[in-house]
Amino acid sequence: MRSLTALPKVHVHAHLDGSYPREAVLELARRRGAPVDLPVRGGPAATGEGWPDVWRFFEAYGRVPALVADLDDLAELCRALVAQEAAEGVVYLEPAIEPQLYAPRLGSLREVTRVVVDALGEAGTRLGVEVGALLTVNTDQDEPIAAELAAVAVEFAGRGVTAFGTAGFEEPSGLHRFAAAAAAARAAGLPVVAHAGQTGGWECVAEALDVLGATRISHGVRSVENPAFVRRLVEEGVVCDVAPVSNVALGIVPDLASHPAPALHAAGVGITLNADDQLWFGRGVSDQYAVAREVWGLADEDLAALAGHGLRIEGMSPATRHRLGAGLLAWLGRAG
Repeated sequence: MRSLTALPKVHVHAHLDGSYPREAVLELARRRGAPVDLPVRGGPAATGEGWPDVWRFFEAYGRVPALVADLDDLAELCRALVAQEAAEGVVYLEPAIEPQLYAPRLGSLREVTRVVVDALGEAGTRLGVEVGALLTVNTDQDEPIAAELAAVAVEFAGRGVTAFGTAGFEEPSGLHRFAAAAAAARAAGLPVVAHAGQTGGWECVAEALDVLGATRISHGVRSVENPAFVRRLVEEGVVCDVAPVSNVALGIVPDLASHPAPALHAAGVGITLNADDQLWFGRGVSDQYAVAREVWGLADEDLAALAGHGLRIEGMSPATRHRLGAGLLAWLGRAG
């Protein structure tokens, strides 16, 4: 049986502050004298238990950023994240970053962003992982902060930031206040990636496409509720960065066997598999492929096809695109 950690893959739906390695966070908590309660790997949160609702998760999410006392702590966690992903067979990593979680406490938005992208980039170069960053505004924030974050994203375009988008709880018709920020990012050549189709239905995904000009969707699984809209995703080449274990842990779907990803894949939607917030859900990106193999019954050719959707990620360099494509053929035992 082929190794899933050896499968070359992208990881492009991984919120930075929910993806740090568990051991690195626990060590930081020990140094700070501030114990933090985290799920164990593969523990209850990974099977859908332990999070009675999505709001309980959002409340817990801020515990880790609160441990970060200075920019050195932040850089250390970023480097640890890249090492974790390198061990998972990731060749292109694009974590979603929220510098506003640390600014102005640790510095300006620009200063925090610089530290994050520099640490990610340095570790990526050292470990052989290309790393970009999806700079996100949370959906509970307002237009001024969205505009400021978009300006930071534009400033760092080509210098570590590879996309701009949204994260957080989906509110129907709530994306219009981010339209100007998204337009500014697009004008600078940055793709827009929107968090949609998780807590909100397919209409939220449609709004992300129509209002923000998104070309990728973080989640998007509830698009399956409207077959006509699924056809639109296929026709427009929209990629959905799905996170199966996360969806079960937060009660979006009842269990992994009934997850919509196989149906979306069968319909021709480009999907990537991702961990979302593995610090809190206890499973990494390779574990998502294990779900596809063991629960959905996908053969290795299908797993490679899923990983191959990563070739459509806009921020990836031609060299990494070639490496990923060649690596997938090699994983299947085929000549390039």
